[in-house]
Amino acid sequence: MKNKIWIPIIALLLFTSIDGYGQRWKLRRYEMDIYLAGVSFHGDIGLADKPLANMFNGFRPSFGINPRYMIRQNLALALDLGYYMYGGKDEPESSHGRYYSFNSNAFVHGVRGEYYILGGATKPILSGAVYNRQGMINSYKTFFIYLYGGVSGILSKATIKDLNNDGEEPLNNPGYYNNAVYSVVFPVGAGLKFDVDPRWSVGLEMGYNFSLSDKLDGYASQWSNYNDSYYTISVKGIYKIRNDKNGRPVLKKLYR
Repeated sequence: MKNKIWIPIIALLLFTSIDGYGQRWKLRRYEMDIYLAGVSFHGDIGLADKPLANMFNGFRPSFGINPRYMIRQNLALALDLGYYMYGGKDEPESSHGRYYSFNSNAFVHGVRGEYYILGGATKPILSGAVYNRQGMINSYKTFFIYLYGGVSGILSKATIKDLNNDGEEPLNNPGYYNNAVYSVVFPVGAGLKFDVDPRWSVGLEMGYNFSLSDKLDGYASQWSNYNDSYYTISVKGIYKIRNDKNGRPVLKKLYR
């Protein structure tokens, strides 16, 4: 008889624990990512006939931030503000007799949605917990996987050198464009993040970005049939900002 009494009590405790976890995310809706990325560009200048080698041709470091707001437990809206560098170089015996190299500097700004396929809608996997000074349980060391997609703008300025002509600009080539270029870009990708304590997470993200321009590298070949695109891989430090019950961020005494 005593065993039968304990069964509903245990079930109630388990339900309360899960529901308590499900509500805690509402008190930390805001996050700020700081990321360091590598950019691999695919345009007219480079090793277009060698896709794998082209991934590392002109690979450049970049950095940026991602402010984020958790709309739901498994759905977030984030901004992307980044300073990108990318480049490329033809082979010496390139087709059409061209031997160019280029370097670009760009500012990226956009918005994207993130959907958490693991660790968001349900209790996170690989989780741990500790007690704080008030006796509450803080769940951390949790693992998340998400997909993202969005729309961005990119402002890019390229510098091209003709390596067959002492590195001079190819001013007489009709495909050369030496002005700044602005284009719409559509980023898609996937990422993962791992909570290391109640305030901080670390993350890894990989994405593909296709643009509506063929001039982000400063050159549009007459033989080109595709617009420019680029891949990104980034590592992140993610800081979580608590908010009050009204959804306003709390900037002081965050984790007492």
